[in-house]
Amino acid sequence: MAYKLMLKFNGEVVSEYTLENVETTIGRKSENTIHIDNMAVSSHHARVVLVGNKAIFEDMGSTNGSVINGRQVTKHVLRHGDQIIMGKHELVFVDTSMGELPTQSGAEEDGEGDMEKTMVLTAQGRMNAFGSAEPVTNKPSLPMASVQILSGPQAGKTIDLTGSITSIGKGEGCKIVVKGLTVGKQAAVITRRPTGYHITHLEGLSRTKVNSDSISSEPRILKDGDIITLSDMKMEFFNKLVG
Repeated sequence: MAYKLMLKFNGEVVSEYTLENVETTIGRKSENTIHIDNMAVSSHHARVVLVGNKAIFEDMGSTNGSVINGRQVTKHVLRHGDQIIMGKHELVFVDTSMGELPTQSGAEEDGEGDMEKTMVLTAQGRMNAFGSAEPVTNKPSLPMASVQILSGPQAGKTIDLTGSITSIGKGEGCKIVVKGLTVGKQAAVITRRPTGYHITHLEGLSRTKVNSDSISSEPRILKDGDIITLSDMKMEFFNKLVG
């Protein structure tokens, strides 16, 4: 699938960005993939992460927040025609395989069935869920981490969590593949942030668990030795020793 974001100002398209990389950052600083020079937009306002065939929008704890289809959100699985408001600018999400853009009301209706994956939080809730608004960087203060498979045919295998996002599920493109009829194609993701590694459940009847506790669409920080369970697969999260 091919996705893009159209940047609009005062109703006019000023630029288009094809989502070619796993992560597309949005913010006021010029180092962002999509640079919006407006004081209402935070330095590192938000990002869009590709997980399999999904594009996931995340507000990075911005000061003024992000509004999609009239709702303030921190995390949202994007759909064709979704309208993202940041200050006086608008970003429109386009799935190029879908043809014409729907009306705004149509985009809202399409999103209603997806609201279990959208978190509507207060400003304090955004900070609790996502922490610092700074983007993921290769800072030495954050040690690299890995997971080791504890059960199933891959038992003993170690997977390094080197990217900003690691997808878990039965779908194509998932770095950690878990089979099962009730496992989602992109069941969960592990994201690497300045505050550490976080895991989030996205979809599927089989719930992702950490230390036997089911997790939700609100990111949960992982600690050394945590046991992650999805269907019949168990894996242990651990920080790698440096040096």
